Amino acid sequence: MVLSNEQSKLFYDLWIPLLDYINQKYKLVKELYGMTSPKGLPIESVMKITTKLWEDVSVIDEYLNLHLDKMKKEQVTIMKGWKKVVHGKFVVERHLKSGSVLVSCDKEEVYIVCGIYSSWREMLDGFPMPQIVQTSLIPFDNVIIHDGIVQPDGICLGKNMADEARQIYLNAKEKDSLIKVILS
Repeated sequence: MVLSNEQSKLFYDLWIPLLDYINQKYKLVKELYGMTSPKGLPIESVMKITTKLWEDVSVIDEYLNLHLDKMKKEQVTIMKGWKKVVHGKFVVERHLKSGSVLVSCDKEEVYIVCGIYSSWREMLDGFPMPQIVQTSLIPFDNVIIHDGIVQPDGICLGKNMADEARQIYLNAKEKDSLIKVILS
């Protein structure tokens, strides 16, 4: 599953100016000052900016305070939700109609995560499944998405690890504890 075109546009309309603000505030990647679109952005440069963002999410409040008069309440709520980010390594265990199943490598937590413009199946095409990825999960409009940075390990999991991830997913499904929205 992916966001609708309208949702994807809203995400990037909020996300790119925030990244631009952080980039300029901390003077990270001078050649990206004034970025307005996700198209053609070098992933390494964006990673540098998102890393700075996730080091101290209070910068989101700072950004919102500067732009509050130009934003709708819904937009502010969405951006405040990003402070609930979940970082880590995850096993992409399977793809469902409602999103892809990401099993945390650190905790027995299972997330149902949507793509932004591309589905997880499309993003990981060519990589062996199940696949370990490193990413940051954020809430968006009653679903979970990633922050635009998905780093696949590209390593084929052994049978034991793949079976363990599958069992964690099945247990969470049975207990109805699949995380579809990040609340805390």
